[in-house]
Amino acid sequence: MGNFNTKVQQLNAAIPTWATQQNTTESPIWVVDQYTGFSGSSDNRDGVHPNDAGDTKMMNVWYPALVKAFQAAKAEKTKTARLLRA
Repeated sequence: MGNFNTKVQQLNAAIPTWATQQNTTESPIWVVDQYTGFSGSSDNRDGVHPNDAGDTKMMNVWYPALVKAFQAAKAEKTKTARLLRA
């Protein structure tokens, strides 16, 4: 993988800054680190699609981020509703 893996790591390092620059209240961007701890060889069944172990690792990264995103959306909706009633 050599150079390819280096390019993936460089892209991954740039994503948080890009996301911060593009993030808005109306269109929030949530970034998760799907790279760290995931093995392209042992967590994939065919080199592309995750196997059961890969699915579990992905779930363990995405689920908490989704819960946090839904909580933030609910809080924003509640805040907006309060302002409209005021």
